[in-house]
Amino acid sequence: MNSEKKIIFVDMDDTLLTTDKKICSENVEAINRMVLEGHIFAINTGRPLNAVKKLVTGLNMNKNCYILSFHGTNVYDCENDKIIHADSMNALESIKILKAIDDEGIHSQTFTIDGIYTTRDDDVLKEYNKYSDEPYKIVDDYDELKGLALHKIMAIDFNDHGRLVKFQEKYASETSKNFSTFFSCPEYLEYTMKGADKGNGVRFLSDYLGIPISNTIACGDERNDISMLKAAGLGVAMINGNEEAKRAADYITRNNNNNGGIAEVINKFILKTE
Repeated sequence: MNSEKKIIFVDMDDTLLTTDKKICSENVEAINRMVLEGHIFAINTGRPLNAVKKLVTGLNMNKNCYILSFHGTNVYDCENDKIIHADSMNALESIKILKAIDDEGIHSQTFTIDGIYTTRDDDVLKEYNKYSDEPYKIVDDYDELKGLALHKIMAIDFNDHGRLVKFQEKYASETSKNFSTFFSCPEYLEYTMKGADKGNGVRFLSDYLGIPISNTIACGDERNDISMLKAAGLGVAMINGNEEAKRAADYITRNNNNNGGIAEVINKFILKTE
């Protein structure tokens, strides 16, 4: 085990990214410095890999950097440009959920490593993809996806959170065997492979790199970040975060996502400049 290096795992939206989906200069400077000193920077997000790459162009995401996409189920080594770990959902059971979401008149979409598949070319897809800019394909029927490796399902409603809650509750018994389900934000109800969460991503990369879990830090703001806050040696919630995430954390930042909250954590716990 390497007892000197540290790994910081960071969520993206409202954690690493500002409200306008940028990375502030304080965060860029701190991240680039810690990586140069030999520590590990890992993004741990529900977003797909392609979308993450587009959003982190300001960072030097080469040596000592990893991207854990789809809630930690796909782990990408930036330096060697390869996926080192990948899990996918049961395709037939996934198709059942997608059809059920469609039948309720809710926007549904699923993800492969190559992009989005959906039956709805609508305003919801355009709004979702405003920042992700993810390749997508419109299919006539989700049965066309049989045989594909599906990594995540989303039911999206930008206007009525209660509608998503009702769907989740209505289909809870049918989905509980094969899927984990959660809200990554009030507008997004998500389904992933059973047992897959950001905490598992923390444990995988720590073990893969031979770095003690006690030398890991996880930073997030939402309920779907709680598993990694609890898995890491130090769990950090953003001051702008969800109250449940704050209760699960060991430390709450003084600065929010728009004002260098991640830089604060790096400088305090990794670079020790504070």
